[in-house]
Amino acid sequence: MNIKDISTRAGAGIIYILVILLGLLGGRFSFLAVFGAILGSGLFEFYRMVEKDTSHAISKVFNILSGVIIFISVFLYLEGIHTYLLPVFILGYLLILIASAIFLRRHDVLHGIIYSVFGQVYITMPLSLLMFISYSPNVGGNEYDWLPVLALFVFLWVNDTAAYFIGSLIGKHKLIKHISPKKSIEGFIAGILFTMLASLIFARLYPGFSVPFWMGLAIVVCLFGTLGDLFESLIKRTCNVKDAGDLIPGHGGILDRIDSLLGAVPAVFLYLILFLFF
Repeated sequence: MNIKDISTRAGAGIIYILVILLGLLGGRFSFLAVFGAILGSGLFEFYRMVEKDTSHAISKVFNILSGVIIFISVFLYLEGIHTYLLPVFILGYLLILIASAIFLRRHDVLHGIIYSVFGQVYITMPLSLLMFISYSPNVGGNEYDWLPVLALFVFLWVNDTAAYFIGSLIGKHKLIKHISPKKSIEGFIAGILFTMLASLIFARLYPGFSVPFWMGLAIVVCLFGTLGDLFESLIKRTCNVKDAGDLIPGHGGILDRIDSLLGAVPAVFLYLILFLFF
């Protein structure tokens, strides 16, 4: 990688981080706008990627709009504005898919339905859970709080950065070679260690939560963030594409930037429930 490529990658990465911080620190409406846009872009990349060699039995536009509507309904639910819209939209989406299987005269309609539902589970559900996390510490209250989501992103960025640089410098043992040849065991361990250090900083800055809480959160983010990264690599290998998209210069698409987030969010949500209520 030459200097120009490194500069492009670094510049795009900084812009991405600033957009994420704007979404988090700008308040709940800023969160809704930024992550709603990320959701729509991620769904578009996913459906385009998995269906690139087939005709579309289920409309991509329908799936993308459905995911965004579900995401907005989660916001309305958490704000206490409309508590019934969320289950109504989810059930309506599923009923439309079932009806399409009956009325569409396509031999591959079931494959389209599987792709459709999996895209929502893979992308819409984690980003919706991210919004639930932003309403912590009650995990489902009605007050927006950017701290737990900021910690989640910082831990992901520290883990990814440390794993990349340490792995590039001293990485000799492949983590899972058949899925991601560039990831090393050394980088994986370095990511965990540096993220643990970051968790101690958060524990010092925000003593409302204990040191074990922050350290446990860091470990969960590292483990499941890495799984999310590997899973997206598996999807790309299966679909025979290098990147999910080209929206972010030097990084690929939105999915290439949020792959670890998609794996970490469900695990973090479960961790918060277990830690705060048991």
